[in-house]
Amino acid sequence: MRCNDGAVDAAGRFWVGTMNDPKVQAPTSEGVLFRLDPDLTLHRMIEKASIPNGMGWTADNKKMYFIDSPTKSIFVFDYELASGAISNRRVFFHLADDEQGVPDGFAVDSAGNLWTAICGGGKVLKLSPEGRIVGEITLPTRMISCPGFAGEDLFITSAEEEEPEKYPDSVKYGGSVFRVRVGVSGKPQHRFRRT
Repeated sequence: MRCNDGAVDAAGRFWVGTMNDPKVQAPTSEGVLFRLDPDLTLHRMIEKASIPNGMGWTADNKKMYFIDSPTKSIFVFDYELASGAISNRRVFFHLADDEQGVPDGFAVDSAGNLWTAICGGGKVLKLSPEGRIVGEITLPTRMISCPGFAGEDLFITSAEEEEPEKYPDSVKYGGSVFRVRVGVSGKPQHRFRRT
């Protein structure tokens, strides 16, 4: 098992997903989303995940987003900031089954839109707070992994092309970081607060 993605909530709790290391064995539903509280107690929040990826919260801290990439879905939960409890899991966005790629990391902007990388699809989708596609950034490599804000620029990471013979055009820019001016800033990030 290895850690894959993590984020800190507004109360200073660290959330991190674990998964099978694909260099050892193919990912299975053994993954877990953990929550590490400031007093260093560890909680298993979601079990039976395959590739836990992006996680984040709405500006009012009433909802939490979570991606399990093989499902092609971004899930949303009701979120209780005081306790860190999540409930009422439902699909916020599902990438069509006939579309290439899966949702990967994401960032939330100051207007409440969610920008998600589509790994294997060569793009970042901008989703409205209602889960509708309202924008798209196309990139010159397929393996887009995570966007992040710096001012009004969106920095977008990518991974090495996994199928270079099948997708030779994707190889040149695989592993690159891209910068795109998007005209909106990101939601403030939080730090772990150890007590």
